[in-house]
Amino acid sequence: MSAFTLSSDCHALLCELQLQRAASTRYLQDTLYAPGAPGRALLDTLDQLQQWGLVRQRTEQQWSLTAEGTLTLILAVRAGECPMPQWSRIPSVTGLERAQEVVRELCLGDAGQIPAYYQSAELLSLLDLPDAPRLLAGSSPAWQALLLEHFALQALLDAEPDEGWPLATLVASCSPALSGLIQARAREWEWLCGSFEGEVTTHWPALQQLAQQGDEQPLAERLLGALGQWQGQEASPWPRMFSALLWLGWLQQADPVQGSEQRKKWQRSLGNHSPLLADLLGQWAGDRHGQAVGLFDTLQLPLEELHWGYLWLDLCALARHGEQSPQVTILHKWDLSHVLDAEPRHRLMAFCQDLLRLLLGREAAHWPLRALRPAQGEEEDATEEEGKAPASASWLNWLQGLGRSSGVRKPQERLVWLLHAEGPELECKIQKQSTKGEWTAGRRVDPALLSTQYASLLDEADWALVRTLPRNMGKLPRDAWVPLANHPRLFNAKGQKLQLAVSAPLLQLVQSGEGMSARLHPAPATRGAHIVPLAQDLWQLILTPQALLDRLPALEAIPALPPAGLEELQRTLDAIPDLPWHSQVAGLRGNAELAPWPGVPSVLLDWQEGQLVVQLVTREGDLPPLPLGKGEAIVRQGIREYHYWQRDLAAEKEDAQRLRNQLPIGLPGNEWKLDGEQALTLVNALPELVDAGVVVHWHQDSARLKSLDEAALSLRIERRQDWFQVEGALSLDEHQILDLRLILRQLTPGQRTVQLDEKTSLMLSDKLVERLTVLGAMLDNEQRINNKLAYPLARLLSVITTEGDAAWQNLQQEWQQEVSCPPELLTALRDYQKEGVRWMATLAHHGFGACLADDMGLGKTLQALIVLRMRQHLGPALVVVPKSVVTNWQEEVARFAPELEVVVFDHPAERETLIQGARAGQIVLVNYGMLGSLSQALKSRRWSSMVLDEAQQIKNAGTQRAKLLFQLDGDFRLALSGTPIENHLGELWSLFSFINPGLLGSLGEFKRRFGKAVKDPQHMAMLRAVISPFILRRLKQQVLTELPDKTEIIHHISLSPEERQLYEATRREVVQQVQSADGRALMHVLSGLTRLRRLCCSPQLVMPEWSQTSSKLDEAMALLDEAIDGGHRVLVFSQFVDLLSLLRSRIEQRQWDYCYLDGGCSAKSRQESILRFRHEAVPLFLISLKAGGTGLNLTQADTVLHLDPWWNPAVEDQASDRAHRMGQTQPVTVYRLVCEQTVEEKIVALHDEKRALADGLLSGQSEVKGLDVESLRALLMS
Repeated sequence: MSAFTLSSDCHALLCELQLQRAASTRYLQDTLYAPGAPGRALLDTLDQLQQWGLVRQRTEQQWSLTAEGTLTLILAVRAGECPMPQWSRIPSVTGLERAQEVVRELCLGDAGQIPAYYQSAELLSLLDLPDAPRLLAGSSPAWQALLLEHFALQALLDAEPDEGWPLATLVASCSPALSGLIQARAREWEWLCGSFEGEVTTHWPALQQLAQQGDEQPLAERLLGALGQWQGQEASPWPRMFSALLWLGWLQQADPVQGSEQRKKWQRSLGNHSPLLADLLGQWAGDRHGQAVGLFDTLQLPLEELHWGYLWLDLCALARHGEQSPQVTILHKWDLSHVLDAEPRHRLMAFCQDLLRLLLGREAAHWPLRALRPAQGEEEDATEEEGKAPASASWLNWLQGLGRSSGVRKPQERLVWLLHAEGPELECKIQKQSTKGEWTAGRRVDPALLSTQYASLLDEADWALVRTLPRNMGKLPRDAWVPLANHPRLFNAKGQKLQLAVSAPLLQLVQSGEGMSARLHPAPATRGAHIVPLAQDLWQLILTPQALLDRLPALEAIPALPPAGLEELQRTLDAIPDLPWHSQVAGLRGNAELAPWPGVPSVLLDWQEGQLVVQLVTREGDLPPLPLGKGEAIVRQGIREYHYWQRDLAAEKEDAQRLRNQLPIGLPGNEWKLDGEQALTLVNALPELVDAGVVVHWHQDSARLKSLDEAALSLRIERRQDWFQVEGALSLDEHQILDLRLILRQLTPGQRTVQLDEKTSLMLSDKLVERLTVLGAMLDNEQRINNKLAYPLARLLSVITTEGDAAWQNLQQEWQQEVSCPPELLTALRDYQKEGVRWMATLAHHGFGACLADDMGLGKTLQALIVLRMRQHLGPALVVVPKSVVTNWQEEVARFAPELEVVVFDHPAERETLIQGARAGQIVLVNYGMLGSLSQALKSRRWSSMVLDEAQQIKNAGTQRAKLLFQLDGDFRLALSGTPIENHLGELWSLFSFINPGLLGSLGEFKRRFGKAVKDPQHMAMLRAVISPFILRRLKQQVLTELPDKTEIIHHISLSPEERQLYEATRREVVQQVQSADGRALMHVLSGLTRLRRLCCSPQLVMPEWSQTSSKLDEAMALLDEAIDGGHRVLVFSQFVDLLSLLRSRIEQRQWDYCYLDGGCSAKSRQESILRFRHEAVPLFLISLKAGGTGLNLTQADTVLHLDPWWNPAVEDQASDRAHRMGQTQPVTVYRLVCEQTVEEKIVALHDEKRALADGLLSGQSEVKGLDVESLRALLMS
């Protein structure tokens, strides 16, 4: 490579000049640089390249590459430093040709010196032996020395001895200074490739001596001694010739460890010298040709075509794995007698034969490998020695064998063949066996590599098939079909076991006009090979004899023949081998029988992988079934070779329609895959279908299905201390009853079938699956249930036959009692509110807490107050609310529960006294912010009722606020929240830890039992069954049909070019920060998203010095202007208080009247703002989302404007419902301002996922999605 480093701009410039040959400065500027880019950058780059000698300036404006520039480009492409030029734009020149030409020019240049800034390895790797005549004759001595070593090594690799030394006539033109090098290379050739009996002294006599005679000294020591002799006599520490590869191969066989160490030393010493040798050593270390792939094909060549030098390297690479390795055992499966038994023509051939013999466990015939004993011989000797051991030692051998066999079993592998009917096409895969004994889907492999790289996996059936396959797997040859049909591991494209029946087509001769014609059945058999799927696991292969294919054109129209012609035609057809034919023409007697098909219309059932496959078939005895009304009219079935059946397809189609009308499927077609309730319906109908005369068969490999519904389940429950024991049974029929434990042990979430025995599976109805799944969630391993879960269990058991002891029956009766509410308390309530009050009062009576999760604006506060009125005689109530709704609660109590006294804390000093003195009929009203200072006082007494308004305030169970509320002592705990879950299931656990402590277990237990509920419908159903008795949720569209419409509009805003540029720059900066963050990814993601959201609202929030426009504020002012002109009153929400400040400034400039509320307002100020908006005609109310998004009743407004989308849509919905709630008489319009192509659009897209989480738990939805760091990170992508 070059000594300098080129930039991507330099590479692009070199590419363009290479393709154009010459180009002007203007052309390069227009092609490589963006419009408007300064031209100085191009000129600077050209000047630098010219200084390096890579480009030349032909005229004032014209530039072209030098030879060095072209070579630099080629080498950069080969090294992966720049993309390949589009050589197709120069069709007459390829990249390799151009690179080779450049190297030749450099070799033959005037100076003839090797460029200092190039590595010779990269140059010489582009040259081959045919280049030698020209280059050796015309290059400088420096190049000649390099080229001579390179080409001499290549000649020995190719090793074509009959031609003589390829360089013999070429070296005459070399420099006299190279005579010693020339003589050494010529003698090496003569010794290795000359006459086997010839005598020649090489440049390395110590190595020759090793190959001539044996010695008692170990071979490895002698080889290392030979290397020492070389290093003592020569300047270079290692030979740079092929003989050294022989030496290394022998050392590897004699001492593999020494062989590896010496190879590494040799490799390091080469540097830039002898690049081809360095490359060969690198391939040796990396398993040349990928574990000698292609060696099989090489060894099948005639001896005169073998390249013995390359064969030596292949064998050495293979030998590195050891004689017992799977790679070497491949050799034992090949017939190599033509190589091993041949008389060696030269020493290199003899050395290769000896190494091959050692790998096969035989003795070498020549020195030096003759000094080594093969592995097989050692085993035989060991066996003989064992035979001499005393009999008493046999037990030790047995134990050792047992120990070896009891080791950890390696994963088993096998080859399978997949046949595709289209084509037909054959595919080969390697499968692995899991610890459970199941086979993987497998990975696809090239069949051309099977006989080499994967030969150790081939058994006899595989070899029989592989030998017939061509290297290029296009059309399968005829010879391959029979071994394929006999293969035990043949599957269809879906991985199902496949039986392939091979038969010939039927040639039918019929009268046609004055003559006759021949028809082939089936017709596609004219292609030579055709597959007819008879069933999923049975295909028929129609192979047409080649002799018939040649004659088919002539047989299509046969003229009228005299008797002698008929006899000749008879003899011709009879002479075609393997041809069944049938004749309807008088005077011709075919050899095949054609009879009417006697099959019976039937329904074939096959239960496979959770689906019931239903097929309409026609079936005769034990013969494979045929698709009813489909397929070929003439088929061959059965063992009688020349017996064919004639089908009446029209009658079969009528039979198929009759069966379709009888089956409870209601779908067209002849084959269906049913699951769920569809499959259950059919299984339930089978007895009636059989009684009606429908013939039903089950596939021979299929399990039989029986159905069960919830009526089959019965339970018995008994009290044990603080838990209940649950036993159960499922009745299949009056004779067969299954234990509940057996079913629960097999049933997993998402599964609706359980295996009864090897031939029977039970299919459960949806209702039964739901009951069993929930039971499994509630019961422990001993089928016991905690007292806290008994109430949800009782709700579940209302539709299940249940027996119980007295304790359970008493509990059931108690829980069935519904609390009666005084009618006078319910007078002002709507029907759904009365229902909510009764539900809460009933749970309170039975000692349970509750969560009222009604939609915003449905009167949760009112319903809670009625319950508090009913319980006021039991003691004081504690109500915890957000600060923003304290006043609202006071007003609601005064209006709907005037007999209750509200205790508020005007002075801090009075707080503890008031709490201690609270009595029946009083409500102690505190806000969440006061809990910390009141913790000891609140915990010091018992409360008859505790109410949390906007209970999502305790969604984080780890906060001090939540922990305090969990510790309070109270009889009835009530949570009010329109959004009891916003982000994740942990919020639900926190809520229930307050209302019903212990119901969901510890947080760890909760995650273990229900952690998959977000993604798994069955786990969601389990969780919903546990919590549903304690959560009541109604939506406005369900109960308030008289409520005016609410129209929601996403108002899209386009950023200005300046804003867009700032946004993209900021986004890229944030992405870089996130990618470089270590362990703090979430923090960086959230911080970056907030920056981008604020920038969308107004760049001034991120850059106070910003003086240009703010598209969102401009659009907001336009909407407000229109609304005020139309007489509307508007609530404006934003999460960002400083954004509201910017909007206030604009509003004040327009002199519009407005009210304002954020978290910094005092209680007095906020109440004044609320009352002023309610009672005065103020058109605008600016509210921070956190301070005023909940608890307020502002039905005087009919328009809501959300300046910026918040993560959780429920928070926005709550804010919108300050206006859209009971008491509203006008339609409400909600605008959400969203900047296009920004993070805001993606946040709005996430709203659906957030809503799904809550709906999945509260409204019965089965699938929901969670939101993780990667989802947030995706928001940053462009």
